[in-house]
Amino acid sequence: MAELRTIDKSDVSNKTVVLRVDFNCPIKNGKILDSYRINCSLDTIQYLFTNGVKKIVILAHLGRPEGKFKKELSLLPVVNNFAEQMADFGLGDLNIKLLEYKKDIRDCVAEAKETKSRITFLPNIRFWKEETENKADFAKELASLGDIFVNDAFSTCHRSHASVVGITKYLPSYGGFLLMKEIKEIERNVKKPASPALAIIGGAKLETKMPVIQSLAKRYAKILVGGLVAVELMKKIKRDKKTLAAFSPEKIILPLGFKGAKKQDIDEKSANKFSELVASAKTILWNGPLGKFEEKPFEKGSKIVAAAVAKSAAYKLVGGGETNEMLKVFGIFDKMDFVSTGGGAMLEFIGKGKLPGIEVLKK
Repeated sequence: MAELRTIDKSDVSNKTVVLRVDFNCPIKNGKILDSYRINCSLDTIQYLFTNGVKKIVILAHLGRPEGKFKKELSLLPVVNNFAEQMADFGLGDLNIKLLEYKKDIRDCVAEAKETKSRITFLPNIRFWKEETENKADFAKELASLGDIFVNDAFSTCHRSHASVVGITKYLPSYGGFLLMKEIKEIERNVKKPASPALAIIGGAKLETKMPVIQSLAKRYAKILVGGLVAVELMKKIKRDKKTLAAFSPEKIILPLGFKGAKKQDIDEKSANKFSELVASAKTILWNGPLGKFEEKPFEKGSKIVAAAVAKSAAYKLVGGGETNEMLKVFGIFDKMDFVSTGGGAMLEFIGKGKLPGIEVLKK
């Protein structure tokens, strides 16, 4: 298998690095509510400066502006929080600058090249439709910003975007420390998990979760399915004999019942059964809440199982925006061994074993 090119194998001394990060954080009233994703990339940035980098140009997105400038999706709150984190890291004197949005990316690129700041943020990269369309000319403009490209945004690696895939055609490209860690943790706990291994799959969108369930079923003893995924899977099993044959009731554990008119939570008996299975696991992988946890009447199923997971001595790997938010609401986020910054990327990586943004970084 081709080896991933990583930043620790490159000479960054006196070079300008174009760094793709995922700082897509929740924001309210102009303030970052959770800076976890920002914190996760600080090791890469510290490494670059420790090893003599001349300048870093950061590419990041926020929300889904759909190729249009939207003031409410400005990176300003992100940059302000990032500056605070850098100060705590002992790197607070770098004159961090966020450029103003200009319709023509070439104008932003020209300004980025002229600025004396050691760290320069381009505006929300998704303000330009050419980013998600992966236009070659747009990718070339981004590449002209530096000498080296570093991708430290695992959670965007399932997207074939200009700042993830396209740019790698025009610059020597490497994976950052966060990307390396994500790959290592997910691969280890999917391919060689401590046995018995157990997965908890919830949330919605059966079509995205089905490949994950099928992949994990090859090496995991139990797959506990809840949320809307369980509702959809039960319907599919009833109308499709092939699906029924593919899902062993000894391995794929579905809820015994649900709460709420729209089946917004698994029932307490199911939650207790799930918790018993959790107690005997050596590896636990969790993606997706088991109910509509953000509403008090429907948090109980997820809360019961989350308490069992927190108490377990198993290695605990979790991922997905809603899953991470749920663990914070329940106050057990810090009880997990590894929290992935990716939701869709984590699922696709488990299901397919590869991602576009990672493949382009291999030798």
